[in-house]
Amino acid sequence: MLIVIFFPGCANELYIIWFKVESLEEVKKAIHVGADAIIVQGREAEGHVIGCFDFIVAEGRSRYTLIAIGGIVDARGYVSTLALGAQGICLGTRFLETEESHAHPAYKRKVVEYDATEYADVFGCARWPDAPHLVLHTPFFNDCKYIPADQNEVGQPVIGRAIIHDRKIEIRSLAGTVPNATTTCDIESVVVYAGQSVGLIKEILPAGEVVKRLVEGAQLLIKNKFSDIL
Repeated sequence: MLIVIFFPGCANELYIIWFKVESLEEVKKAIHVGADAIIVQGREAEGHVIGCFDFIVAEGRSRYTLIAIGGIVDARGYVSTLALGAQGICLGTRFLETEESHAHPAYKRKVVEYDATEYADVFGCARWPDAPHLVLHTPFFNDCKYIPADQNEVGQPVIGRAIIHDRKIEIRSLAGTVPNATTTCDIESVVVYAGQSVGLIKEILPAGEVVKRLVEGAQLLIKNKFSDIL
C-alpha cells in the first residue's frame, strides 16, 4: 500500500510511505522518521505553494528518493527535473486536466482557456494562514486580489455546496474550496487553482495518454539531445 503524507509524522514498515514536503525542516523530519520517498514541491505548483525545490539541486546525489512536483506538465519538464537530481515526478494540474479527473467540468475548461497565473493570499486564509497559493488570473480573482488582509472566509455568505470526502459541505465566499464534479454554485465566483505551466495545457486527455506522452517524449528528448554524451 502507498500512503502519501503531507506532514511528517511516523513511518510504518507495513506501508510504502511518501512524505510531501514544502520546507527544508519538513525534509529533515521525513528523513528522520524513515520516509521511503520524499515529494519535494516547487513554487510553480498549484494551490498552496511553500516550495523547497532547491533541495533537489543541493541534494541531487542524495541517497534518499526525491520526487519533484510543481510546474511539470510535459516531457521537457520531466527531463529537466531529472537533470536536477530527482528520481521521479508528480503531476497536479496536468492530471486535473484528464478525463478521469473529478474536477468540475467548468474548472477544467478554465484551465485550458487561461494562460496566466498569479500568487494570491486572500482565499481560505482562516484555514491556511500565511500560505500563498497559485491561481488562474480570472476576472473573479481580479475583483478579489485587493481585499484587505484582515478579511477571510469566516462569516462570508454561503455561495454553494459540494460533497468532499463523502461529506456534504457549504462553500463560503473566499473559502478557496476547489470545485469538484459535485459542486453546485456559480463557478465564475470561485477561485481556480492551477500550476505555473498551465499555459502548456491545451487539451483534456485520458490519464493513460498523459503518462504515455511523458515517457515517450522524455525518451525521445534524451536520445536526440544527449545521445552524444551518454
